[in-house]
Amino acid sequence: LPEANNYDALPTGTYEVIIKDIVEKQATTGNSGIRFQLEVRRGLDQEEDLDNTNGKYAGRVFFTAVWNSEKNPEYRFTTLNAIAVAAGASNKRVYTNFDEFKEELLLKAVRVNLTHDISTFQGEDRVQETIAPWDWEPTQVLLEDV
Repeated sequence: LPEANNYDALPTGTYEVIIKDIVEKQATTGNSGIRFQLEVRRGLDQEEDLDNTNGKYAGRVFFTAVWNSEKNPEYRFTTLNAIAVAAGASNKRVYTNFDEFKEELLLKAVRVNLTHDISTFQGEDRVQETIAPWDWEPTQVLLEDV
């Protein structure tokens, strides 16, 4: 198990997580985005396909973001819809504002396929967790089953 206060990126793999927080962000580039705080679900160490992810890293928190860009401004909305559907929203659901979106998704369980990305911050390359838009899926372990 990782040592206490170890902030290294989690290993790649499939995780069951809880959406703990969602905030709007702005990068220094000026691009806006939405950051998701995710917590690796506890109590799933007996799930065979999760023994090396949830079984070892239960309770760990990590972040992933969906960024908008001038090149592809609609990408963010398509991605956010896929995340909402994974969290249980109807594919036809329309949100009138960010708070409505956030309220519906908070504390929902989802299954994600976590990969790594390299980001450069102040001249230093860092490995960080990332989840592609197509790698958010509905949970396979309902909260009531844990």
